[in-house]
Amino acid sequence: MIYISVSMYIEAQSFVKNFNLKKDFRFKKFEVFKSNEVILIITGVGKIKSAIALTYLFSKYEIKSSDLFINIGVAGSLDKNISIGSVFICNKIIENDTNKTFYPDMLLKHPFKETSIETFSSIVDKSNLNIKGTLTDMEAASLYQAALVFMEPHQIIFIKIVSDYLDTKDLTIKHISNLVDEKSLQIIRFINDIKDVFSYDNEVLSKEDIKALDVLTQNLKLSVTMGNSLKQLFTYYKLQNGDFLEAIDKYISLECKSKNEGKRYFDKLTEKII
Repeated sequence: MIYISVSMYIEAQSFVKNFNLKKDFRFKKFEVFKSNEVILIITGVGKIKSAIALTYLFSKYEIKSSDLFINIGVAGSLDKNISIGSVFICNKIIENDTNKTFYPDMLLKHPFKETSIETFSSIVDKSNLNIKGTLTDMEAASLYQAALVFMEPHQIIFIKIVSDYLDTKDLTIKHISNLVDEKSLQIIRFINDIKDVFSYDNEVLSKEDIKALDVLTQNLKLSVTMGNSLKQLFTYYKLQNGDFLEAIDKYISLECKSKNEGKRYFDKLTEKII
């Protein structure tokens, strides 16, 4: 299942239409739209509302390792070198209130640029000089922490469309709607490309593949989370390129003495595959 969250209905319209989602009237607290493969929830704006909404949604389902969560929405930026309408995947999330920093796993190929985003508890404008992230929003940090209760980091993705230069007087409903409509097909193509990896990984990987990856995980002293990430990565690789055993041949015979050493090899392997 692909779980999608947006903060406002105007950010949802294109995805509801293109994924042919129907409103689920069993949900009373939040608006939820769904099909057999996609569930979308409108969380409302802000850290608390978004975290509550996502927790509410996930508590209704048995979240599986084959599921994926994607937050989609608009974001502001002080950087006027970034064009309005640019689409980013967030590889670093900063929580302004606590200065905590989170790093979603970036394992799957995608057509977007990558950058950081900083989450604020209230609307931020260009007079705020204490901005550390390239982008700003009011949900990403809380959504990431809520999603981590149910999912692994490699299952969580944040896609943001730059809507303004932190000048909210120019930020109209029509402007946001037009931006999301314009970029939604590109985002939907990406979702359709990756959903097969998460939906059908058990069919894609053979018993020999899984055994080889288990040996690799053990020899590199990888954590359970990193091992699961590795399986998802090579599922994607196999769908794109066929057999991957040759690609890991030089790594599978390694026997690392520490987790740090294994992490270095894991990073090299990930870079090679991606």
